[in-house]
Amino acid sequence: MAGELRTEFLMDLHATLNEQSYPVGDAGRGTRIVVTVSDGTFEGPHLRGMIEPVGGDWLVRRTDDVVQLDVRAILRTDDGATIQMTVGGYRHQQSLGPLGELPEGEIYFRTQPVFETGDERYAWLNRIVAIGVGMPADPGSVSYRIYAVL
Repeated sequence: MAGELRTEFLMDLHATLNEQSYPVGDAGRGTRIVVTVSDGTFEGPHLRGMIEPVGGDWLVRRTDDVVQLDVRAILRTDDGATIQMTVGGYRHQQSLGPLGELPEGEIYFRTQPVFETGDERYAWLNRIVAIGVGMPADPGSVSYRIYAVL
């Protein structure tokens, strides 16, 4: 039916974070902290591979206690393609206003990945809208389940 939102599972992504973080401080809209990635993996029905150790999250903990994400990562597929992934999103435990309250202890952790690649085998990623849901992860790591919006 036209107007219906459909999704298809794209991949699970798991990244290990470096212990060292880089607090930048408050520049007027919240406290910025940079956390870099040491490695990781991603896997789904159409792509899989490793996360290169060159990215990270330039996050801002806003004054309303919402963490605003700004993630940059380079994905290297098992067959040698390079894909840049840029991710925005929010993480918090606050009310969703008229949309409802979060269940006790649940974290709202939603992302909007955008992909860029010059590799023709994965050029379809340049043309999709994706959404991600943060999943529970071990300390020092982060995990997302990512879906393509159809």
